[in-house]
Amino acid sequence: MASLTTTNSNLDSVYREAGLFLNLEQAARADSEWFKSFRDDVDVRSFFRKSILSKATSLQVTVVAQVAHAYVACVENGDVELGPTGSEVRELMKSATDLESKLDAARPSWLIPDAHAKDFREPLRKLRKMPSKVPPRTSGRLPLIQRRTFVLCLAQAICEIVDEFPVRFIAAATVRAWEETTERQIRDILTVGERDAIRLRVKAKRQSIADSENVAHLALSRASVAPNGTFVKPDTRTDGQRLAQMLDIAKGFSDETSAIVMYDAVANAASELRIEPDTPVE
Repeated sequence: MASLTTTNSNLDSVYREAGLFLNLEQAARADSEWFKSFRDDVDVRSFFRKSILSKATSLQVTVVAQVAHAYVACVENGDVELGPTGSEVRELMKSATDLESKLDAARPSWLIPDAHAKDFREPLRKLRKMPSKVPPRTSGRLPLIQRRTFVLCLAQAICEIVDEFPVRFIAAATVRAWEETTERQIRDILTVGERDAIRLRVKAKRQSIADSENVAHLALSRASVAPNGTFVKPDTRTDGQRLAQMLDIAKGFSDETSAIVMYDAVANAASELRIEPDTPVE
């Protein structure tokens, strides 16, 4: 992990802790103090006790791992260009207005026709009314770009797991680096538009994973069909051996969250059916 520093000492500390946590193996993460500090936090304890998170500690560890990933992302990928100040926007609007006035006052005998063309005047009119595609920021204190990056990154990661935006949990995770953060500020960042955009990205990602799984399944099905005239060796694997292979396949998913969810689903189902994994035959 890169050695980076910020002007926020709390963020620097949490960033280092997040890196140490992510360097641990899955079992060690569950035993770590960093995980327990989230699991036992009175403000977020109920989040871990509801929905699918209550069924497996591994899922809770996955959520905390996403917190760590979000902290790393906001520090290492937090070079977001600042929006313009209100005065910068007003200055550009004034320049556009002045140019439009001067063009209107110019004599047509010497002004080029393009100066009155619609494809030139329409963009100029838009510049005169609102030249910025993002809301202008107030002058003075710079906006907390890294905090916004962290919140949006974590919100999408959690949405992928539980299909919701737990504001209290996100606020509790955010306040470790930005102490004055409130739940209202989290809601201000997670606007309706941002939530809709996140849901669309999550849906697209899930569809991509499903498409990849379908392609892999089709390839395996085709490979299992024996050519004409050949002898197909009977499958002598026990149920325990089949289960072991299913668990190995689940652990091999490229997406960490998908791997954990699939592994736990198979393992839990096998446990209810009292099937134990066994070493597959060679």
